[in-house]
Amino acid sequence: MAKEREGHRIEYEVHETPNPRGGETTYHARRVSLVMKEKDFIEHICNYTIISEGLYALVTKTLMEEIPEQLLDGRDVHIQGLGTFYLKVRNKQKYVTDPGAITARQLEVEGIGFTPDKEFNMRVRKADVYFERRESKGSSSVKMTDVVVRMTDYCKKHHFFTERVLQALFRLSKYKANLICNQLVEGDYAKFTRRKDGNTYHYYRVGIE
Repeated sequence: MAKEREGHRIEYEVHETPNPRGGETTYHARRVSLVMKEKDFIEHICNYTIISEGLYALVTKTLMEEIPEQLLDGRDVHIQGLGTFYLKVRNKQKYVTDPGAITARQLEVEGIGFTPDKEFNMRVRKADVYFERRESKGSSSVKMTDVVVRMTDYCKKHHFFTERVLQALFRLSKYKANLICNQLVEGDYAKFTRRKDGNTYHYYRVGIE
């Protein structure tokens, strides 16, 4: 009988690394991620701590409202033991060679950044883990006809999808998901439209709103 391994089990897959310049093919490992839904997380918290569901909802709602307000007022928010939230600002134009060309009109808010405290980060870096390889079917096995059908059904229920949704549904790399999305709006399978909402593109099925 095989001995049960101790520690946290982390699955990974091996994928081809995109190389637009060509040359020798290289590969990289990617963690297989599973999403813990909020209701499951709340249930876990309530079962293993003294925090109630109501208190959890109150605290998270308050943090979601107050942290952005402080960031927009020019303050970083540091929560001791957890980390620091900060505002990410970027220049709208890339590759600026003249520093005088960067004015207030050229700047925009990119989003919220987070830097974990050292102790918080070390809890995962120093944890007892073992890695287990999962054989990947590979992005190349995805058929565009299957993508069109499945994303059409998804749009009927949710109105639109993002590249991240496509990644999760078909287990794609970010690079491959982007290529497929471009095909859905520009290629032989152009049955979708693309609209930008903030920093994220939303994809809509033509004829479904």
